[in-house]
Amino acid sequence: MESTDHLDNLPPSARLALQHAQATHDAPLDATEPAVQEQEPAVPSANDPVVVDNAAFAEPIIAGDVPMPRTPTAPLASTKEKKKEKLDLSSESAFPSLSPAGSAPRPPALSAWSSSSARVKTTHKPANASSTGAAAAAGNTKAKASSAASSAPPVTEMLELPANQQIANLPSKPLGFKGSADVIQQVMSKTGTNIIASTNRSGTTTFLIQGPPTDVAKAKRELIAGLVVKRTVEIAVPAATRRFIIGTKGKNLQQIEVKSGVRINFPPRKDDEGEPAEDETVPVTLVGDAAGIAIAKTEIDKIVGEKTAKQTIKVEGIDSKYHLFLSGARGEALQALEAELGVKVQMPPLVGAAGPITISGDKEKVQEAKQILEKRAADLEKNYRTAAISVPKRQHKYLLGKNGETLREILEESGCTIEVPPANDASDSITIRGPNECLLEGLSLAMAKAREVHVNALDLVEMNKGTPKPFEYAKAMLKYLVAHGSFSKIESEYNVQISVPSNLSALNNSVPVEFVSKDEKAMIEAYKAGFDTCRALTPELFATVDIEPHLHRHIAVRHARQIQRIKSRHAVEVYFANDKDEDDIPTVALIYDGKEGDAQQKAAAAKDALEAAIAEIKKIAADSSDFVSQTVNIPADYHHYISGPNRTTLNAIIGGSDSAISVRFGGASPDAVNVRGSANEVKHVIAEINKIYDAAKRDEFVGSYATEFTIPAAYSAHVIGKAGGNINKLKEELGVKIDISDVGSSAGNDDFKSVSKKNKSQAKVNVVIQGIQTNVEAAKERIHSLVSSLADQTTLTLNVPREFHRHLIGPNGRYVRKLEDKYNVYIKFPKSGSEQNGSSSSGDAITVRGRKKDASSAKEELMELYEYEKEEQAKWKEREEARKKAEEKNKN
Repeated sequence: MESTDHLDNLPPSARLALQHAQATHDAPLDATEPAVQEQEPAVPSANDPVVVDNAAFAEPIIAGDVPMPRTPTAPLASTKEKKKEKLDLSSESAFPSLSPAGSAPRPPALSAWSSSSARVKTTHKPANASSTGAAAAAGNTKAKASSAASSAPPVTEMLELPANQQIANLPSKPLGFKGSADVIQQVMSKTGTNIIASTNRSGTTTFLIQGPPTDVAKAKRELIAGLVVKRTVEIAVPAATRRFIIGTKGKNLQQIEVKSGVRINFPPRKDDEGEPAEDETVPVTLVGDAAGIAIAKTEIDKIVGEKTAKQTIKVEGIDSKYHLFLSGARGEALQALEAELGVKVQMPPLVGAAGPITISGDKEKVQEAKQILEKRAADLEKNYRTAAISVPKRQHKYLLGKNGETLREILEESGCTIEVPPANDASDSITIRGPNECLLEGLSLAMAKAREVHVNALDLVEMNKGTPKPFEYAKAMLKYLVAHGSFSKIESEYNVQISVPSNLSALNNSVPVEFVSKDEKAMIEAYKAGFDTCRALTPELFATVDIEPHLHRHIAVRHARQIQRIKSRHAVEVYFANDKDEDDIPTVALIYDGKEGDAQQKAAAAKDALEAAIAEIKKIAADSSDFVSQTVNIPADYHHYISGPNRTTLNAIIGGSDSAISVRFGGASPDAVNVRGSANEVKHVIAEINKIYDAAKRDEFVGSYATEFTIPAAYSAHVIGKAGGNINKLKEELGVKIDISDVGSSAGNDDFKSVSKKNKSQAKVNVVIQGIQTNVEAAKERIHSLVSSLADQTTLTLNVPREFHRHLIGPNGRYVRKLEDKYNVYIKFPKSGSEQNGSSSSGDAITVRGRKKDASSAKEELMELYEYEKEEQAKWKEREEARKKAEEKNKN
């Protein structure tokens, strides 16, 4: 049991207060409640030196002169048995008067432990002053304390702070420190405890703290943090764990600082700072009292330990030629290694760009797995041999198979692998690699696989070399045939595979279309069908127009309705350069798609249609005067934050994959980010990109974020779309998870039918979106925008006699298209009389669908046109009647 000698050294006032406190609650505690085991807050040890920002502020701590927590509750009984002396309450030496001689006597102070709970501030005198009496500090009971804390039995504990460790005794106090009494008052208010503070002649202050155990422990922590001289300690942590210590938006760091009362400072990140090395560390500065620093360091060490126990490394020293051997034909070798060591091994794809092997798991096991793989690769290189044969170049990729399936089959059957030269290498030679005794079998199997595949290539440039621009013509032809599913029909009919170039920008004066099959006859028939299909697209049906490359996407998206009108009006297909594959190519290709007439008539119609379409496209380009291109420099290491997984964050910034805004990374400089579009949109996108960059620099880029809101149930079906089309597109573009509750769940216990019967327009559904914060906010904004648009949609009907409809439509639909473009509405005329199934009156109804204001304006203009035509017809009839009367009069 702890010695009780220290109680004899307490000032008499503190001993009296302690006895009063003990008398109020100790006896019931011992009789009814078990002893409460409360962990003491850490405090500086006797041998722990103090380091402060300015050494002049405090003296070094000496052994035995440290703040030590006291818990006198348990030993009081033995103290009473040892010495039952009575306190002399009239003793001037024990209880000196605090008022100057001759002054009016002070009113008696209420006990801090009394039921009145009076609050009295303590007055702290310097250590060299005469012994101070009891500095009463009143308790503060929280009105809204938790039920658990209030029900816990109160305890009384003691804390001592030596004079040289108190901020109040420093020659120069830190900015913002108001005094010990204010700190005590704040702690009582914050923790709901009662605190009595008493200072003896040597300056040591004793605190008696009463309250629930958890609140008392918290009060001790707060007192030490607020009153003890601050020290500065620097520790080093692995650089790779920095973002985990800080947490999302600094959440982890804030929690540690609140718990410890310590200020934690990380050095700022440099703009050009890349991924940290495995052994790289960063200094972390902890500023606070020794106890708080110990708590903060423990919390930081816990995070560091969790994150450094696991490791992910890349093994780059192993040649990709041996990857399939190390994996096994069906991955069995890797699965065995993973099961043995408890790690995860990721191999790069067999077909495509080679990359390093990635290993994740326990640090020691990861290194062990790396050594095993490296040893196996060295053994393979030492013991395996190679052989080479010649196979036509066009058959090479079919020897690999889809996702390397044929390679796996060859390894599984022969124990060997096949290596083909790169696509830009003209060599026909392929290499078979494996054990010496298996090479012959591998060679035979490779030749058999090669003979199984029959390939013939049709070069669209070669077959149209007589045209003025054969390469552009060939690419336009390929786009047209793919878009119309011509090749898909041939594949289905002849059971063949047709391979077309996926990256048109990589082509160099050749546009090959390959026909592949294991049946040679089927391949030949399919080739003939493809040739005939391509030959039907004669040069007379083809035209090009050069438009500034940076305007292509702007015109295709921002003026999509006008382009659609051009296609429909002139029966042409328009192909802009693909932003990913053909950027900086000015050519826009057009192909006439009219069906009527013989070859000569079709050629004449194509000429007029193509010329008219080109003129309209040129006008659109000339009107796009607000289009700009700007470049900002952002370190390449941060580009993946801006782009996001599968460009989802970029889609959130620019407004979707169909946006007219174009964003390109790299180019003239690896750090360049080029933004193209209308001036206002470019300014907005650059601002959003900079926001993400700034957040990523501060480790505040939120990857797991959620928001919740409601929308009217009446619009939920439109937000979801047919078969989930709208919501699925939103998920795919922005990479977010979206959950929309059904109407019934959002309306209490009522089911769908009951909600519908009440008033579905007033019901709400709940929407929850999760993902990257930028993407989540973009998805939320788009849903709200769609709901607002739906709320403003209306359908107006006007009844116009059918004989006037052709006048409202205009020649070739000119008038009605002009109205639709002008007001951004949809105008529907009824079907012809032979197609009408309803009443005759319904055949006169014209509907206008769009925003309320726009639909109303379009309806008014239609009515004005109708009234004008009606007046004109009335005048025409009057003139006709007058003419007929004149003719009859002349006859008579």
